[in-house]
Amino acid sequence: MHYFWYLGIFHDILIFNQVASFTSEEKAIEKYNDKLRISYITTVEQGLALGFGMGILLLIIFSTYALAMWYGSKLIIEKGYDGGIVLNIII
Repeated sequence: MHYFWYLGIFHDILIFNQVASFTSEEKAIEKYNDKLRISYITTVEQGLALGFGMGILLLIIFSTYALAMWYGSKLIIEKGYDGGIVLNIII
């Protein structure tokens, strides 16, 4: 997203003689660092959102398996189901 902003800054940095001749090296570096901070913050936010989403997804998956195992064991104990049948149903 933010990477297109860097094209203009990279152009300034790649043409180092022009930047150095106008003594605007510090300005180009500062401009690059500002855009880099924005990109870093966005990347961290995306990583947090992805991690949170994956955590919720795995919580749901493992909770579902735990519930199925619990209910399967309840069926085995109370209703006399065979363990193989319950395992086949879970899988």
